[in-house]
Amino acid sequence: MDQREFNIPLIIEDPKLFPFCDNSIKSSHYTAMNFVPKTLFEQFRRIANFYFLIVVILEYLPFSPLTPTVSLAPLVIVLSITAAREAYEDYQRHKSDNEINNRKVLVFRNNEWLPIAWKEIKVSDFVKVQENEFLPVDLLLLSSSNNNGICYIDTRNLDGETNLKIKQAIPETLQYSNTDKLQDFYAEFASELPNNNINGFDGNITFENQEKLSLNQNQLLLRGSTLKNTKWVIGFVVFTGKDTKLFQNSKEAPSKRSSVEIQLNPRLVTLFFFLMCIGTVGGIMSARWEKDWKKKAWYIAIDKESGISQNIVVRGIVGFFSFVIVSNVIVPISLYVSLEVVKFTQSWFINKDMKMYHMETDTPAKARTSNLTEEIGCINHVFSDKTGTLTCNIMNFVKCSINGEIYGDDQIIGGEINDLNRIENNEKEKNQEKRKEKKKKFSDKNLLNDLHKSDEIQSNYIHEFLLTMSLCHTVIIENNLEEIDNYSEIQYQAASPDEGALVNATRELGYTFIGRTPKTITIDIEGERKTYELLNILEFNSSRKRMSVIVKDPEGQIILLMKGADDTIYERLDQKNKQLNSDIIHNQIESFASEGLRTLCFAKKNISEEDYNEWNKLFHKANTLTVDRKKNVEMVCEQIENELFLIGASAIEDKLQKGVPQAISSLSLAGIKIWVLTGDKRGTAINIGHSCSLLTNEMELINITSDILEEYLIEMENANETAFQNNKQYQPMALIISGKALRFALTENQKLTFLKLAQRCQAVICCRVSPIQKSQIVELVRHNVKNSTTLAIGDGANDVSMIQAAHVGVGISGNEGMQAVNSSDYSIAQFRFLSRLLLVHGRWCYKRVIKVILYSFYKNVAFSFMQILFGHFSGWSAQTLFPAFLISTYNLFFTSLPILIVGIFDQDISDESEEKYPQLYSCDNQKDDFSFKGYWIWIIEGVFHACVMFFIPILIIGTNIVRHDGKPTAFWVYSIIIYTSVVFVVNLKVAIETTYWTWMHHFTIWGSIIFWFLLISIFSNSLKLSSDLHSIAKEVYTHPICWISLLLVVFICLLPDIAWKYIRRNYFPKDFHIIQEIEKKKAKYQKKIKNLKNLNFSNSVEEHLLNSEQEEKFSKISKMKGDNKYNDNNWDISQESELSILEAHFSSDVDLKEGLKKRKNNKNKTIVLNSSDSSDLFEN
Repeated sequence: MDQREFNIPLIIEDPKLFPFCDNSIKSSHYTAMNFVPKTLFEQFRRIANFYFLIVVILEYLPFSPLTPTVSLAPLVIVLSITAAREAYEDYQRHKSDNEINNRKVLVFRNNEWLPIAWKEIKVSDFVKVQENEFLPVDLLLLSSSNNNGICYIDTRNLDGETNLKIKQAIPETLQYSNTDKLQDFYAEFASELPNNNINGFDGNITFENQEKLSLNQNQLLLRGSTLKNTKWVIGFVVFTGKDTKLFQNSKEAPSKRSSVEIQLNPRLVTLFFFLMCIGTVGGIMSARWEKDWKKKAWYIAIDKESGISQNIVVRGIVGFFSFVIVSNVIVPISLYVSLEVVKFTQSWFINKDMKMYHMETDTPAKARTSNLTEEIGCINHVFSDKTGTLTCNIMNFVKCSINGEIYGDDQIIGGEINDLNRIENNEKEKNQEKRKEKKKKFSDKNLLNDLHKSDEIQSNYIHEFLLTMSLCHTVIIENNLEEIDNYSEIQYQAASPDEGALVNATRELGYTFIGRTPKTITIDIEGERKTYELLNILEFNSSRKRMSVIVKDPEGQIILLMKGADDTIYERLDQKNKQLNSDIIHNQIESFASEGLRTLCFAKKNISEEDYNEWNKLFHKANTLTVDRKKNVEMVCEQIENELFLIGASAIEDKLQKGVPQAISSLSLAGIKIWVLTGDKRGTAINIGHSCSLLTNEMELINITSDILEEYLIEMENANETAFQNNKQYQPMALIISGKALRFALTENQKLTFLKLAQRCQAVICCRVSPIQKSQIVELVRHNVKNSTTLAIGDGANDVSMIQAAHVGVGISGNEGMQAVNSSDYSIAQFRFLSRLLLVHGRWCYKRVIKVILYSFYKNVAFSFMQILFGHFSGWSAQTLFPAFLISTYNLFFTSLPILIVGIFDQDISDESEEKYPQLYSCDNQKDDFSFKGYWIWIIEGVFHACVMFFIPILIIGTNIVRHDGKPTAFWVYSIIIYTSVVFVVNLKVAIETTYWTWMHHFTIWGSIIFWFLLISIFSNSLKLSSDLHSIAKEVYTHPICWISLLLVVFICLLPDIAWKYIRRNYFPKDFHIIQEIEKKKAKYQKKIKNLKNLNFSNSVEEHLLNSEQEEKFSKISKMKGDNKYNDNNWDISQESELSILEAHFSSDVDLKEGLKKRKNNKNKTIVLNSSDSSDLFEN
């Protein structure tokens, strides 16, 4: 069955046999009965949690060297924290579900209107919704408080669009507005099956002894929307509950995992493998030791005490599991919790960043997920929409071509224009200035003069052009005409900014749209009202790229009026009687596009009544279908949208957003490739590309525009050859490709060739792109470019597929609603904020998360590896080196908080420097931080520290410590000394890795060490807590040799770290090291100025200090310039006088010249200090 059919009213006695779902909703995941098993199942799907569950089970075995509480306690804590969060979130869902399900609405039951809970509404019920109430179901509109059956709907909860939608009942149902009529209502209804298309609906209704009537989305009121500016509406229920369009669209967004999270699992696997190696070595050595020493060490009585078989294989297996158990802490169980806390906090910082807050719209940045915070730190491809993303999506009608005559040149019609400075490109790149805003509103006198001239030809063309603009639209009027004094106060509500600009422009030119009904459109032409009968609306969609209306003028002539993309209109012009001006208008359209203007063509066609009636029958038949209606309607429209007469074209300007050129320049310098995917013409896209600094004069533009496969293949072959030669000569390139060419480029055979060419270019612009092509392009790069991390940014519903296809999706809350935002991972108000999101928050988050992961591995390896070392001295018995409670509290009390604070607050350089030096954001360099090489360096360092912390105390102390009773020192003395060393070393290691200190860093690092001494003192003074550790603190910490051992361990462990950091910083510095030194010098200088001001010195003293600083700097630079080795194009001192590079030498020991020499000898890095662009840049 491919459609839904039922009679109204639908009477079924047994509720169990009701064929449709109820209207209750359930968004909660758990119930009281299934919460525990379900949440445990979800938690143990994580490999680390499942691993620790196995360890806990093993600890219950009789041969286990540890009690189960050692691993059970931290596992329970982790699971409890996660379960508590899940329980709280699900409790909120239950509350929300109950509140929604029990809302009341008027339902027609027993011949009267009764308040009924939403969950009790059924299909075919009559429902009455009052003004400002939510729609509880998908309702078919029958009548409204307005006589013409019109109502206004706010759909922001569905599509995020804030403009009101107009809905209108068909004339045949307007009578059903009272209880008497509803009692007699009977009809047969058929519609499409439930689906997620909120912008379409196909249905029909048949009343007794009447023909079938077509129904579409204009009669469907969707659940979740709100009734506005209408006192009430009445309708019958079509879809309920999960069948409604709202819930059909409520499917979960694609699950996205960061590249770090994906890479984390292989590294965890290596730790498991490392643990298995420890277990294997321990098992083999245990079996061998017992075999060799069984008779010699008869006094241990191993067989009698353990009760384990004497078989050597069994002994080996027992030894294996014993060592796995005692070394299980090598896998950091707290890592997932730590990462969740760190990521959540980073998301909170993004939400609260006032530098990404847009005051004009009161819109902050928002992290809609915390899973991808580190992913925004390694983006290398950005895919951007143009309209509303790079531009303001505020349209202004600026020019038009009518019958080959251009009007409105350098003038503004119907709005304001912020004209970009059209000066020489080299000057534009230097200063990127804009002309002052022109805020005049005026019409082109030449256009009005020609309209009123006796020359009938041009006057008629202008009349037809303005008439088409004022009639061919779906604009509605928000305010009441009776309440306004003049037409300038009319407030239009348009489906798109383009339509609004056109209708506003016609009002300024004397053709004012003043109202519509279901069957008419009324306009005022220079004081004379005219009403046109509205016969049909052939709606716009992304595949048609055009809109048409069929009207009957007051004289009775039927006219088709069309507007749309130029290529779509030109394909449908009358080819038999080709107009002489069509080529002229086409050239003018290209000229408009080259200025960055959006163009639309306008055409008309007179239709005979006989032809129209014949066509309208087909149109009506297609509209009554419930299956494949859209396809059939488009086929019927093609039959009448032909042999058109071209009238002219409009040119609309969409202003560039503030800060876009600077943001794109910064992202490009950061090594990010930017693709602009737009529906505009090639010329418009190229112009915007130059305006926003995506394209530069140095770039060679490679154009792929052919719509014929053979020609496309030739173009692509030539382009690849050109790109290959240019890459050899380091010539920057940009690829410009049309939507028609993309059809070939994205085919299975050609997509890799296209991608290869695109990757050779510094920028890519795709023109006339459809929404599906946007997502295909993103997926092409994501799945075929090695180590690619993609980000898609857009503001409209047509960008949703692209946003969801990318690794990271960013939505802009603009004029096209909130669908893009609702589907995104991050939302911002303006494109310029993307630069800060990536360069500042992205880089910080990535480095913080990586540091937390690597440090967690290091500290656990250092702690666990000592157990295998101790095995050699304990007869490979798997005797624990430390008391059980110290093993379980190692991560919880002594090492977790310091790295957590580092993960939340650490920053190697300030946010100002992050934005000032975008080259620091380098995806490849940052990914090196989490490479297997970097990972193994931390693991090897953990092994090295374990060896030092284990052997040094044993070698130094030996038997030098004697108890107060004269007996030799106990085993636990060594244990506590080694544990003290661990606490010191791993916490001081955090201090070494910290680059940004706050009081919380000091509190957690030194507090963890102090807490260790407090804890061991408590256990030392209590027999009840631990008899083994009684008086241990006195025995350990009163002997100087213990402190000597501790100092030596710390010195040997951390000296290599300190030495390497010193050598690297001073002789092999990375870019951020240099920036840190610049920041130090700036801070020092600012402190000098502040001290002078506090002493009330005059301004001349400050100027003298500045001059002396500048003189010293220029002395160094002049010296360096004299050395031919540094006299290259990368060193620009034309504007070196700014304060931002007071002293750029690395430290007090290393001269600026020597430091730069080290950097320039590195083939992969060159330093550029050029304040004319972004100041002091460090370029790859």
